[in-house]
Amino acid sequence: MRRRPLLLAGLGLALAACGALGRPAKGNGLQALAAQRGLTWGSALSLAALDQPELLTLIQHNVGAITPENALKWDATEPEPGRFSFSDADRQLAYAKRNQMTVRGHALVWHRQLPGWLESLEPTPLRQALERHVQHVASHTRGRVISWDVVNEPLDEQGHGLRRSLWLEKLGPDYIADALRWARQADPKARLLINDYGLEGDDPQTARKRVSLLTLIDQLQRDGVPLDGIGLQAHLVAPREDEPRFATLPAFLQQLRQRGLAVEITELDVSDRELPSATALRDGRVAATYGAFLRAVLPEPALKQITTWGLSDRDTWLNGAFPRSDGLPQRPLPYDANLQAKPARSSIAATLQPTEAPR
Repeated sequence: MRRRPLLLAGLGLALAACGALGRPAKGNGLQALAAQRGLTWGSALSLAALDQPELLTLIQHNVGAITPENALKWDATEPEPGRFSFSDADRQLAYAKRNQMTVRGHALVWHRQLPGWLESLEPTPLRQALERHVQHVASHTRGRVISWDVVNEPLDEQGHGLRRSLWLEKLGPDYIADALRWARQADPKARLLINDYGLEGDDPQTARKRVSLLTLIDQLQRDGVPLDGIGLQAHLVAPREDEPRFATLPAFLQQLRQRGLAVEITELDVSDRELPSATALRDGRVAATYGAFLRAVLPEPALKQITTWGLSDRDTWLNGAFPRSDGLPQRPLPYDANLQAKPARSSIAATLQPTEAPR
């Protein structure tokens, strides 16, 4: 299935800035399998991973793109007003360059991981701080980042319009359009995304959140605001009993494509927090969820990249954010804490096998 010219043109801009679409595909790693479908396979990269040679070897075998996990967020890049720090981010960008990997930027505007000095600003200086931050960070990474999560999680969790964040309450809804315009000025070739979670399922809350997103997209496009794509975080939860299904997701992806937007899966993992303790059962349900999700998204021509939020369970954020009630560590990623492949990895690889010519 071929990509539409509009999407190819947008991707061409990004490729001109960042070179090839991920690391050259060799062997049987996930990047090589994804490349057969014209996609890039990515992973979030923590600073701690840079000091673990065995984990880096695994990443280099499987990954064509990285997302700095925290080093490009506001509290890391501008801890004090106007004082920018990129030492950690630059280490990760240098690692990507050495290994011929592309980079996703995450995230310019978010309601979390903000430095404390922002909270007390009045609307006018807050807007000035936002403009300075977006332009400075995006300029610093210009030519090294293929896509940016410009605005992260702007939607209300229950699907009732926009999230009541610091940005919305002090600056109003125009902060989203402003951030996208400033990001385009700072890096004209990077793909600019709105990134959010809770858009993958079949429940009423998901349906409401999709409507809120499409309403936002339509308004931005009417106003001529630069927006190149949508990021679906895809923090999934393996169901305890029912078979995992994403029946309504393909039609939603089509709605995004019809608006000329690219799609990226940006933070994929599968929590096992609702499952019993038996390892084999958990691993099987997680693997089945990966398979069902990928079968729903892979046929979509607008899909550009799939990124897991880490590659190994030793690096997952879920144990801190959503611990299991039995105290066991979660097993949400393709490789376990000892860097051994799990059923999830086999399910991903099997699902990535191309069934038709590359798009």
